[in-house]
Amino acid sequence: MNIKREPIKYIDGDRTKGIEIDWKKAFKYYEQLGCPDNVYNPAKELKIDKATWFVLISGRSTGKTTNIVLLGMILNLMYGINIAYVRQTEDMTAKQELDKFLNVITQNGYIEKMTDGKWNSGYYYAHVYRWAKVGEDTKIEEKGEPFLHAVSIDRQERYKSTFNVPTADMVLFDEFISTRYSPNEFIELNQLIKTILRDRVTGKIFMLANTTNYYNEYLRELMIQDDVLKVQEDQPFIKKTPLGTQIFVHLIGNRNLIRAKVNTLYFGFDNPRLASITGGSWSIPSYPHIAQDDRLDPRKIITDKFYMVYSGKILQLDLAANKKMGLHVLVHPCRRIHDDAISVFTCGDIEDNRYKYRFGTSKSDKLYFKLYNQNKWFFYDNDAGFTVEAYVKTANKL
Repeated sequence: MNIKREPIKYIDGDRTKGIEIDWKKAFKYYEQLGCPDNVYNPAKELKIDKATWFVLISGRSTGKTTNIVLLGMILNLMYGINIAYVRQTEDMTAKQELDKFLNVITQNGYIEKMTDGKWNSGYYYAHVYRWAKVGEDTKIEEKGEPFLHAVSIDRQERYKSTFNVPTADMVLFDEFISTRYSPNEFIELNQLIKTILRDRVTGKIFMLANTTNYYNEYLRELMIQDDVLKVQEDQPFIKKTPLGTQIFVHLIGNRNLIRAKVNTLYFGFDNPRLASITGGSWSIPSYPHIAQDDRLDPRKIITDKFYMVYSGKILQLDLAANKKMGLHVLVHPCRRIHDDAISVFTCGDIEDNRYKYRFGTSKSDKLYFKLYNQNKWFFYDNDAGFTVEAYVKTANKL
């Protein structure tokens, strides 16, 4: 296999706009690697010319990260393109975390194959992966040029003056679905992407994750949350945001026939939280819903003048009481905050004296969150439950 260095051509002849890429040729090189049939195949499944953001989600072990990285390595050999590998925090990019990142690629001989034996491994140091030649004694005999730069969202402010890689046209945000998000993380991610891509129009942004939790910050911020839950596996679609950004979304199905047998042997339990292991659907958390027969135990609404605003959503928090449950809070979405609101809990800007930062300070505010800690908040739906949970996690960090 001989991946040739391509002559560099810039968009409109302007270096600042980025390098023209022959994606068809890159995909042909990928096919020549001979990757197994039971893994994700970007050459056949990625609509690379249709979007700038690519959200790839699956159960475990579909090979999506490995094969997108392989594609990036091919682009590096063809054009000198670099991968900007993004994680949430700096500790996730430490050497002990990423030192074995290329093990599957190395052990399958892909590096040796795509470089005609010049390199057979990679060397990770100071947040940069380089081509490397490893001898029989596992010692590094020679190091080449970088093909991957690891960066983290929590350091995005520092990168504005330190990160300058004019060929980092592939941005790969790995494991973006998490249990914790920092305040304004989506904004910080976009600031990081702006720093990486500068004014180039050739960048491609990949977001990869397992189906661990449908209710997460990024699907909501990307405006694809409702769409993702409606589609079946292997029904990719393109979402165009109101301002024109194109997002390619693919919920990748199981490619490994052996896994079905393994799932039957070990994980054949009727529990949707196991979906991230078995594949086939989302692992969806369940929050306590509003369920009470008011005919048997009449519920009194004490006040409906408390609200919470978070991630573009408005929730109304009704303080209620009845004999069986005592004081409790009913949480449901609403369209607007009424003028007579007493408290509007927020982690953002204080717009007027009704807005209370984090958990507020009044006795009534404290009562609300005392009930929350006692598990006496009940939700209209799981989305309302997730919004409140995300709000509390964010507020606790501030």
